[in-house]
This record gives sequence, structure tokens and C-alpha cells, in this order.
Amino acid sequence: MLLLAALSIGQMHAADTLRVERARFAGPFVVHKPIVLDSMTLDKKKYSPDNILDTQMSFEGVKKAAETTLADQSVEKGALHLAAFQFVTSSYGKVDVKIEGADKNKVYIGGNEGGSATLTPGQYDVVVKFVGDSIAPKISVISDKSDVLSFNKLGEKRAFNLDDNMEMKYYRSISLSPSGKYLVSQYSHFNNQGQTIWESKITEMATGRVLAKGMQSYTWMPNEDKYYNVVDQNGHKNLIVTDPATGKQETIARDLPTDGVTFAPNGEYLIYYIPNEGPQKQDGVFEVYTPDDRQPGYRSRYSLGKYNIQSGISEQITYGSKSTYLMDISDDSKYILFSVSSDSITARPSELTSAYRLNIETMVAEQLISKEGFMADAKFFPGSSERILVKGTPEAFGGIGRNLPADMTPSMYDYQLFEMNAVSKEVTPLTKDFDPSIENIYVSKVDGMVYFTAENKDCVTLHRLDPKTLAITQIATPLDLVNSVTIADNAPLMVFYGNSACTPDRMYRMPITGKKQTATLIEDLNAERMAEIQLGTCEGYSFKSSRGYDITGFYYLPANMDKSKKYPVIVDYYGGCSPTSRRFGGGSHYPAHYWNALGYVVLIVNPSGAAGFGQEWAARHVNTAGEGVAEDIIEATEWFADNNAFINKDKIGCVSASYGGFMTQTLLSKTDLYACGISHAGISSHTSYWGEGYWGHSYSEVSMANSYPWTRKDLYVDRSPIYNADKIHKPILFTHGTADTNVPIGESIQMYTAMKILGVPTAFVMVEGENHGIMDYSKRKKWINTMMAWFQRWLQDDDTWWNGMYPTVE
Repeated sequence: MLLLAALSIGQMHAADTLRVERARFAGPFVVHKPIVLDSMTLDKKKYSPDNILDTQMSFEGVKKAAETTLADQSVEKGALHLAAFQFVTSSYGKVDVKIEGADKNKVYIGGNEGGSATLTPGQYDVVVKFVGDSIAPKISVISDKSDVLSFNKLGEKRAFNLDDNMEMKYYRSISLSPSGKYLVSQYSHFNNQGQTIWESKITEMATGRVLAKGMQSYTWMPNEDKYYNVVDQNGHKNLIVTDPATGKQETIARDLPTDGVTFAPNGEYLIYYIPNEGPQKQDGVFEVYTPDDRQPGYRSRYSLGKYNIQSGISEQITYGSKSTYLMDISDDSKYILFSVSSDSITARPSELTSAYRLNIETMVAEQLISKEGFMADAKFFPGSSERILVKGTPEAFGGIGRNLPADMTPSMYDYQLFEMNAVSKEVTPLTKDFDPSIENIYVSKVDGMVYFTAENKDCVTLHRLDPKTLAITQIATPLDLVNSVTIADNAPLMVFYGNSACTPDRMYRMPITGKKQTATLIEDLNAERMAEIQLGTCEGYSFKSSRGYDITGFYYLPANMDKSKKYPVIVDYYGGCSPTSRRFGGGSHYPAHYWNALGYVVLIVNPSGAAGFGQEWAARHVNTAGEGVAEDIIEATEWFADNNAFINKDKIGCVSASYGGFMTQTLLSKTDLYACGISHAGISSHTSYWGEGYWGHSYSEVSMANSYPWTRKDLYVDRSPIYNADKIHKPILFTHGTADTNVPIGESIQMYTAMKILGVPTAFVMVEGENHGIMDYSKRKKWINTMMAWFQRWLQDDDTWWNGMYPTVE
């Protein structure tokens, strides 16, 4: 039910009782007495006139009713009526809806029957079903806490709540047709039942008309505005092409070996993967061949195959015990780029990549790159089969892209661009002096340019690389984060989507040629929901640290905040290899706007070590194990509190996850600045994480490059929180998914045990069946509110929410 109310407020009893004076009405509904054939039913219930309240009825009509003043509303004696309104509670607690003047009534709060409920913070719909008496009833909402209830007046915006966070829609992919006439977009979201809803649609760009919509995927054919799907027809996988304008379908390929295929640009052949299952693990008892062999699917290998559209012949084009992956197909379709992966655990880096250029006509393959451990991807430059664009880290190709002191090791999460000439094998670094870290690469056939997105401090920005001059230009967009881009093959048109700190997903179009390149809004995916919501504000900051460099970040302030008051603060950070971005956060595990709505100021800190700030800054993550990073976060917190009078310095909490969870533990071992902390899936021992996590040793190649537990006790032991547990004095909450394969749950168990032994206020909440992130809808909601209950306990001196969720067991 979504029952919108117009309410004015009568206030009594220190603002913990609010009287509803105006609401929406429906009725009277006359319900006839049934023909009573027996005195009672089979379950021994006697007929009573009160049974009228059990009448099943839709509450939809009350949404369309006009608002009215309760005192002026006439009612019909003996008939059913509905009154609907909405209220907001800003705190966890018990709420009662009291009815006077209509003894026969039923109350539904948030869709649940009952006039009393224990509620988490948020907005709730109320429907009162009552039997009319002589006058309209008086309705009051009563909380067991003071100053927590409010009602929205008609037209007023409401606060962002947890349902908003969970049910926000996200784009998942976009694709322009070759001519740019049509656009495929796909998005997903949770509905209010916790089900994940996926939807795709085809839109005509000129008119905005939706030509097709559904849960299926739509992939464009090369060089024509038709889409294709691989469909299973009586056990045969056939490729069916559809014209979106007419709906006409044609089968152009039959008996494909698999569903997943990639078309060559000329449309003459498909590339697909051929799986090769390795030796099966013996039931119950089996040998692990290598640390990565613990991971599902590790023993599977993949080769490449080619399907000829005209002849229908499938042929294997790579063969062997190592996996091969398609990276790109040249514009003329004569060459493909593919990679071969191999392991070398005895040295850093442990995963090596070789790259080949294959002439698909002659089947002659040429190795371009041999066992390069710092390469991530490669593509052909537009219109060329000899110029290769390679994405890699500064250490790639012997370190020719390095731009930092010799005694520092680059971060393997700081991505650069290189050009390789396929004939001469000469490699040129393209972004050696470019601070942002490369993310996704897109090539344009129309203007011959290369476009890419890049982590740029706390944003993700859009850039253009000119292949002729190698000059890089940033393209202005209305978004803090550009998440994905699509460019038409045969038209000068680009479409992109993304979001900003206070703006959820939006999609824009932009011409890629001409003097003026201005983004035009195509779709605001959550416009209807956001029209009801009043967010706070987000501002950036920068200050000079005591160590002589700038520390930057941003902060969120609650809507309608009174800066003459003191507010508790939640400090969020990561502290690892990536920055904390200005992503809007709908669906987020750490929803700043929800925290704002509960009365918290939110401070985001990007300390030393994150990519996107330049090579030297990113390299500070390597072989520091939080040293320097923690000091940056502490100093940023102190600076923020000292420079904003509205901060309650005694009520500052900190929270993060994974490497950030390790940082929470480290921060609390270094300072009593924080009144409490939360560590989700945090590392407490670098040694046990290194050996036990699925990616422990491989991530340690980034964070502890060429350092091992037996060579660097100062990193693996001295800077592990478990060995500094006795230095923690403030309350700390540990949360962890029981199925976490990234940071095993033992990391939290051992630290929680230490806190209990040391007598430090602590709690440990396990999320059954969840991995590193909490993905289940209902579990994520409870987990988020678990964190908010912890903060309410220690930052607002109110433990009712925590005790309501987790009663004390003696």
C-alpha cells in the first residue's frame, strides 16, 4: 500500500503524541448481514455484528479520495469507512495508533494489522478501517520516545529511507544500434518484496518511443539496426535476428555450439568459448593442486571457437591446457586479439598473460606480448590492425610507464595506457604523466578517437584520446561518475549513464563531433521516487596535512539541519587500493543519505594509497599495512571536527569493510578519537588473511609486494590488529558473512574473542550464507539497521534499537 496523506499536526505531551487532523477518506461501504443458517460455524465461532470488520476490501480507493478534516467528516452509522494517512518516525521504538469515537476498528500500520508496532526509522502508511458511529473518530499516533514523530504536509518532501536505498533502480548496460537510431538499455532493482527485477527495452532515439520491453536481452547485429538472440529450439541453438521496427524475424544461423557469441564487425563469423573441464575433485577427499584450486571452476579451461555464418561450420581456433580469452576483433575483421593466462606462484606477479594477434583468414598467430604480469586488457586502435592499445599497470613492459621514486613499488590497481606496434613490438607509455586510473575503453569508428573512463580522485570522468597526437582531453559531463558509455558504429553519437553524490542513475546523449559537445538528458531512472524525497547536501573538502600533502574527501549534511546544534558523525573510508567515490549509493551497503536522515553528519575520507590520484599517491598503499593511511584518516577527522562547530566531538563513529574493516580496527588501536567503530569482514591478521582468503596471497602482491610473513614481521605481525588488540578501548562491532571466501570469517572471530577477553564493549553479528558483500534483500536491510542500531547505542546514548534487535542473553 502506498497511501499518500495530507496531514496537519496537533501536538501534545512533549511531542510524543501527534493528532491526525486531516486525512484521506473512503466510504461509507454498506455491508449486508449474511443469511444466518446456523448459530455458529464449524470452528465454533458465533455470528457477531462485529464481523463486519473482517470484510475483505481493497484499500486502493482511499488513495483517490479527497483530503478532509476529520472533525468535519460525516460518517454513516453501521457502515464501513477507511481513513488513511502517513507518518514518519526518526528513531527505533514502539508506536501506537489510538482511535477514539469508533470502538469497532482495525488498524493497519505498514500493511500489517495491529494498532501497535515496534518500528525502525522510516515512513509508514496507516489505514484505519472502522464502523461508523455518530461522528468521525479521533486518531492519534503515540511514540514511546519524544521528538521522533512527524507528518508530511501535502506537497512536502520526505526523508530518504532504507526502502529508498534498497529499491533504487540501476542501469546495468546500454548499447546504441549501428546507425544510432535505437538504444538498448537494461536496468535492475529490488521490488518491495525483495525480488530482483531485471528489465530491458529498445527505445527509438528520435521520439523516445519504446519498441520492445521485457526481461530478455537484446544485442545488435553489426552494420544493421536489428538485434539477435540465441534461442533454444527443440534442443538446437539457433540465432534469430529481429527488426525492432517491424517485429519481423529471421533465423540466420543454426546449431550454434553455445549461447554466448561475439559477432565479427563484418558479420561473417562468430567467436565463442569452448569449455574444457579439468579433473574432477574426488568426493569427500581430494588434493588441492595450488592455492587457487580451492576456488570453484579453477580447473576449467576455455578455448576459442569460430562459427562461419555462411557455411554453418564450427571450428576450434585455440587448443591447449591453458585458458584463452578474446580481447578484440579488428574493424576489418581480419584479426583477433586473444590472451593466454598462466600461473607462476613462486614469484610476483603470480598470474601471467601472453597476448597474440591471429589472422583469422590464414590462421597464423603472432605473439605480441609474452608472460606479462602487469597487463589487464588490449584493443585495436580504431581503423588499425597494427596499433594496439594496452591497459596495464606502471610496471608493465619493464616499467616504462613508471613515474615515481625508484624506492617505491607501483600499485597494481593503478591502471595506465600503452601503445604497442604489432610489427615492431615497440611500446609507448601514453599516460605516464596522467594521474587518473584507467577503467573502461571505447573506440569510435566515426571519428577515429579512443574514449575511456578513469578513476579521477573521488569521481569517474570521461576522456578522449586522439590516436594521431596522443593528446588526452577530459569531456565535461553532468555526472560525478560516468559508469558506462556506448558509441554508435556509423553515427557521431554517444550515450552514457552514471550518477552523482546526490543524484541517482541518469542517462545522457552527446554528439562526438562538431564544435559544441553538450550532454542532453535522456532518462532520469528514479525521477518519480526522487520527486518525493528531500536529500541533504554534499560538499568537498581539502586541507594540508601535517605531513605536507593535501588530503581530500567530501561530507554529507542532513536536510534542514540546524547548524547551531551538535551532530554525531559517521566517518567512512576504505584505505585500500581504490578511492571512496561520490557514487549516489542507492542499494548501497553504506548509504550516506539514510545515515543523514537519521540525524548523522557523514564524513568521507580518501587517505593515501588510492588509485586515481597519481602513481606516487597510489604507491603509498604498498608495503605500509595501514601506516600513514590511518594517520590521514585520524587527521582528516580532527580537522573536520575542529573546523565545523556543528560537530559533536565526543560522538564520532567510524565504519568500513574488508581492508577498510582492517582500518577500523587499526584506527581504534591508535586513538580514542572515535566513540565506537564497525568492522565488516575486516582483516585482523595479515598473515591468516594472506594464507586463507581466496585472493589473500594475490591481493597481498598488491599491498605487500615482494613481502611475505617470513620476511616482513613488521608488516604481517606488528601492523595486524590482533597483535594490537590490547590498545583498543572503545566499543567495536564486528559483522561478517558466514560464507565469506575473500576475507574468511575467522578474521572477525579472533578479534571479537580478543575484545571479549580484554573486556572491551563489543558485539559480533554473523550473516548466515552471505559472502563478502551482503546481497540478500532482507538480510542486507537487517544488517544495515544493525549498524545503525550500534551507532544509535554509542553515538546517541540510546540502546533500545540494539536491544530490540539483539536482546541480552544471560
